[in-house]
Amino acid sequence: MFYLKLASRNLKNSLGQYGPFMLASLLLFSLTCSTFLILLSPMGEGMSTGAMTLVLGAIVLSIFSLIMERYSYKILLKQRSREFGLYNILGMNKRQVGWVATLELGIIFLSLMVFGMIFSGVFAKFLYLIFVNIVGYDKLNLQLTVLPFILTFIIFGFIFFILELTALRYIRKSSPLNLFSKQEQGEKEPRGNMLLAGLGVLSLGYAYYLAVTSKDSSALAVLFRFFWAVLLVIAGTYLFYISFMTWYLKRRRKNKAYYYQPQHFVSTSQMIFRMKQNASGLASITLLAVMALVTIGTTVSLYSNTQSVADRYYPKEIRISYHTKGDEGPKLFKHDVLDKLGKSDDGVVDYTTSVIAIPIGKEKEINVDTSNVLKMSASKTSFVYLITQDDFRKLGNDLPKLKDNQAAFYGDGGKTQLDQLTIFGNKYQIRKNFKQVHLPETVVTYNVGVLVLANQDQVQSIEDAYKPYLSKITTIGQTYTAYLDLSDKELKEISPDGLTVGQGKQVGVIDTKQAYLSDGYKLFGGLLFTGFLLGISFLLGVALIVYYKQYSEGHEDKKSYKILQEVGMSSKQVRKTINSQVIFVFFMPLAIATIHFLFAIPMLKQMLLLFGVTSSNLVYLVSGLTIVAIGLIYFIIYRLTSRTYYRIIER
Repeated sequence: MFYLKLASRNLKNSLGQYGPFMLASLLLFSLTCSTFLILLSPMGEGMSTGAMTLVLGAIVLSIFSLIMERYSYKILLKQRSREFGLYNILGMNKRQVGWVATLELGIIFLSLMVFGMIFSGVFAKFLYLIFVNIVGYDKLNLQLTVLPFILTFIIFGFIFFILELTALRYIRKSSPLNLFSKQEQGEKEPRGNMLLAGLGVLSLGYAYYLAVTSKDSSALAVLFRFFWAVLLVIAGTYLFYISFMTWYLKRRRKNKAYYYQPQHFVSTSQMIFRMKQNASGLASITLLAVMALVTIGTTVSLYSNTQSVADRYYPKEIRISYHTKGDEGPKLFKHDVLDKLGKSDDGVVDYTTSVIAIPIGKEKEINVDTSNVLKMSASKTSFVYLITQDDFRKLGNDLPKLKDNQAAFYGDGGKTQLDQLTIFGNKYQIRKNFKQVHLPETVVTYNVGVLVLANQDQVQSIEDAYKPYLSKITTIGQTYTAYLDLSDKELKEISPDGLTVGQGKQVGVIDTKQAYLSDGYKLFGGLLFTGFLLGISFLLGVALIVYYKQYSEGHEDKKSYKILQEVGMSSKQVRKTINSQVIFVFFMPLAIATIHFLFAIPMLKQMLLLFGVTSSNLVYLVSGLTIVAIGLIYFIIYRLTSRTYYRIIER
């Protein structure tokens, strides 16, 4: 009972230290639990493929919670080392001190479970309302069930078990005297290894190069580049702070005109000696800020683009397609739809396409034959739609009159400069390379191309040339597609199930713009929701690291600034010195994070092409707004946490 009272009193008297840790634990618990509540309720089932993003979100949140909880708790242990050392000196052995630490964690954990479960139920409802309003989908239903709470209990039970092991190991490995004097131990001046500093700069430089040059690569190839770029940025960021910043600060110290000013003398010296312990925290803040920028920026871009993709893919509300040959498609459409409704073809947008796979490069002449058609890499394969010039013009495209063995081409995002295309001996002179085209299928096809031919005979000749390779090459036979506007009553009249029209083997498949939007919002709404949760978590991590950094450094610097005032430094000079140090250390991670993100934008643009985000202006706009929003939140964190530092110093 004595130890329990002691543990309770310790927590009560140490709210300044434990408060942010417990608040962060509560928020992380609520975010994780709310994710499970949404995922394992009928709402999660209604989200369809969007629910998979929540699975990823729950995994990332759980791992992130473990990392942040352990990081902040290790700082707490160091701050309380004097207290633990005092217990040892007063007669408590390490086992008893460890038992007190265990009871403290137990009290925090039980409090977290009680308040966390209550708060999670309310918070999940709040997130649900936000999500439903964002998505605009009213069929999602959130129900509170027991399983999400059990899963979250298990996850955080494991996290707190790790924290207990951390505490016991910390106490066991330290002597009473070391515990008592832990906070007084100074840092040796770091050397600032030039080799590591250069390696850090080179890592970041090469990562930036990979990002900037990605605009000329396919979206699939960029995925591999992105993986390597992330690893290089992580390694480069840590090396930058560990070695390069130490070297830079020492260079500044050699500048006598700068260094021998009161505010610079103290702040530069402190930052040099503290860079060893600061490096990890500053790098973590930078990377968390980058993660928040990337996560929020990409998910908002994807969600914002959903309506645009739907408008481009569906020029009319209804899409009906037949897999037929020749003029069978138009005849079936007339019989199954127009004649049944007594409508004319006015307002109908229709055309016929086929799809072939072509290895596209930057060459002016491309020859497709047996030697290369069977060895196409995924990143260089273009899925090319074959269409006649008459159908192409009906879609609103300008095109010069094509003769036999003449063609027009669009590929590689409008970057191709083809003069001649040879397909299994059939040579086509390219009259025009399009920068952009109007063809609905290009909106939803990866690495898309369009080959416009003079007539259907030319299309058929290419299809016949591909027949021997159909088992090994992705091709799609002729598809007749018609777009038109129909009321719900008319749609019901031609198709009771709303999925197909006609009978027998040749049926038309019905797709609606509304159904596409619904599926898109489920998927990208789920991504946006997950990005929102992860973004909050990353910013929470930033706030937590920054707070404990300010708190611990405030206590470490208090004595130093008191001595400086006693030897003649004015309060105004002390304030200027503090501002110089705090602003430099605080805003440097945000500046570097912003630079990382700006260099990543070309790479993100290419990857977003996989999801139909073709508008560069949209990506730039969302990226800019994200930087401003994160910057504003970061500034608020700075204002709130810096007060803690100033209060400790001036106390």
